[in-house]
Amino acid sequence: MQEPRSWSYLPKRVLLVNWDNYPNVASGGVYVWAKALVEGLKEYDFLVFNQLSNANANSRYNVSSNVRSVLEVPLFGTHRIEEFYRGEAALIGKVSRSDQMILEIGFLPVFEQFLTCLTSDGWDPEAFTRAIMDMRAVLVGHDAKKFLEARLTWEAFLSHLRRDPLYRSMSLQEALVAYGLLQRGVQILSVELPRVDLVHTSLAWWPALIAVVVKEEQGVPVVVTEHGVAYRELMLYFNSMLYNEPSKIFWKVFSRNIVRVVYHAADLIAPVCQANAVWERSLGADHSKIRVVYNGVDTERFRPMEVRRPSGPTVVSVARVDAFKDTTTLLYAMAHVRKKVKDARCILYGDSNNLSYSKRCLKVANDLDLGDGFVFAGGTREPEKAYNVGDVVVFSSITEGFPFSVIEAMACGKAVVATRVGGVVEALEGCGVMVRSRDPKSLANGIVKVLTDQEFRRTLEVQALARARERFSSEAMLAAYRQIYEELTDEASAYRWFPQATEVVG
Repeated sequence: MQEPRSWSYLPKRVLLVNWDNYPNVASGGVYVWAKALVEGLKEYDFLVFNQLSNANANSRYNVSSNVRSVLEVPLFGTHRIEEFYRGEAALIGKVSRSDQMILEIGFLPVFEQFLTCLTSDGWDPEAFTRAIMDMRAVLVGHDAKKFLEARLTWEAFLSHLRRDPLYRSMSLQEALVAYGLLQRGVQILSVELPRVDLVHTSLAWWPALIAVVVKEEQGVPVVVTEHGVAYRELMLYFNSMLYNEPSKIFWKVFSRNIVRVVYHAADLIAPVCQANAVWERSLGADHSKIRVVYNGVDTERFRPMEVRRPSGPTVVSVARVDAFKDTTTLLYAMAHVRKKVKDARCILYGDSNNLSYSKRCLKVANDLDLGDGFVFAGGTREPEKAYNVGDVVVFSSITEGFPFSVIEAMACGKAVVATRVGGVVEALEGCGVMVRSRDPKSLANGIVKVLTDQEFRRTLEVQALARARERFSSEAMLAAYRQIYEELTDEASAYRWFPQATEVVG
């Protein structure tokens, strides 16, 4: 006699969408967030989609047992402009004669419609969503690489710009840069995707178009978490790099339309701070979709501890050597600090992927004759010890979301001096010193105040520690996401049941 079948269940499956991040790129606040999310919500299975700018990104990593797969999507590059005009180099993946008709009749009209939605001042989210899905349909069925590298595709893009009375003023080089981003970004629409129960994207930019696709194809809910508002950071970057007004407007419209179609697809937008929520609403996000979930830290790891400390007043900063972290302002601030606190020293724990900016920082340090007063210590695997080395922890960023580094320092019971940007205000309210960004003297005055007034410093330390433990723990963050996941997925389909054969007895 055969016993009745037993039944087993599979946990819900979450597609986590990243860009140059977990698990391949093990640095930065988004990596910390993603790792904590995956490891903290063990009752869910995670499938990670990670768009990689560098095909040589690390592919050896350890992940939690509930990470069922990692879909690494390295993107091919673009061509030099000369390849399209002088014919010096053969195009990679030339379109064969049999593909030419498909390219001209099947792909280019869809590409044109996609461009129209992407670069138009008029906003029609349904039309853009249809254009995304039409583009996906043609790319999934054919060789996306051939279509996107074809000369006719480039010429269609250039022709689209030339028909616009404003964009026609963009130079060929600026057009090529835009085309390169478009060419690389659109590739993700050709990727085959697994069945999931929910999509959680860690940003609202190109990779998040995958969330739009899954929402349309599978009908599953989408959560968007923005750590730094992509649109805001893109505008800072483009405005610093571009001087041509038509190009600035092109990138503004281009970026806004991508961000807004992602917001439109989202069932819930979970920014990491109220400051991000303000930006999201200004970009057209439905305010009823927005629910702030603050980042949280492991308060067992990040805590006050005894460590070996250098002699003399010590300033610590744990941040990348990066223009957005405004390392040069920190250098100038320390030059002012040392005029009032002679033996003060700053130790900067942070790596860099920007060689030219790193060289600039070294030059500034030499020009200011800081000597041993400023130490570039490189990255650290033990930030909890780095924070505890300092008498004061300092951050000089010009833009932030809700930085882990600030709440980690608070959890270590440290007095913090930071620029008043993004969610820093929400983290440090009532328990830290906040100053204007890009203002070395204001930053220096804050540092000096903390270094020279021990009673003031001790008050900040006690308040920061209490606030971090009460409001910014990893437990609180995980509980909020767990509630969101449960709300957005149907309780009746919490588990997908499958019959499982058992041994035959008797």
